[in-house]
Amino acid sequence: MNKTKQSVLALPFMVSITLLQTTISLLPGILFLRDSSRGPAILTYMVIYLLLSDFFQLIGKASYKKGSFIPIPIYAIKLIVSCVLIFMIAKQTAYQFAIILIAYELFQLLIFSKQFFYIDSVFYSLLNAFFKGIVFNQLLTINYPFDYSFSLIKPFIFAFALILFITILTQGMYSFLSRHAWFFLLGIVSLGLLYYLLISQFMAQETVLWKLILFVICNIGAIYFFLKSKNAKKKELLLNIFALISLFIYYF
Repeated sequence: MNKTKQSVLALPFMVSITLLQTTISLLPGILFLRDSSRGPAILTYMVIYLLLSDFFQLIGKASYKKGSFIPIPIYAIKLIVSCVLIFMIAKQTAYQFAIILIAYELFQLLIFSKQFFYIDSVFYSLLNAFFKGIVFNQLLTINYPFDYSFSLIKPFIFAFALILFITILTQGMYSFLSRHAWFFLLGIVSLGLLYYLLISQFMAQETVLWKLILFVICNIGAIYFFLKSKNAKKKELLLNIFALISLFIYYF
């Protein structure tokens, strides 16, 4: 009976997490451009591409936790669709965009590889936060034709730090090597770095007090319910909702 109930609830959970993850990856860039009449020309393709990628990543992590891996034919279909979307994005922008997204495909491939315990690696934490916190938002905000400046990274450092925090805690729940305590410790360290960033920005008058206060309130509430809950799915859902609210507070 419990297995049947879990199967029924699995799909809504996966869809919810996929939607939240995609929104988290693009919300800073969208809010950053809310006063622009130009608008991102590739937003539609990026949304579809990330929905597909996030859904398969969730499947990959769930399979990894059980010690199994997604069948190659199924992943091949995903790869073909991704390549089509990457081509459409590059067609409207520049070939550099295709190179960046191909690099993201390679990052995802490591998740599904049987030869690496990649989800148990800190490299996964950093790269996932880098792509979702910085890279995808920059793809939406740089000027076309391709015009890049490293100063564009600065607005999205908070997104990187926040996504790093929730990625690390989530990794602990999907760890095949049972590194739960290790990832919880890393989560505390990453949270400390996140607060250091916010306080430094407040002292430099780069953010306002009400945003800092709201973030602290949301963070305390999220940590309380995260520690109180014994259900891994509820924990992951809570972390993603917390990240979405925090990003909206910071970038609005």
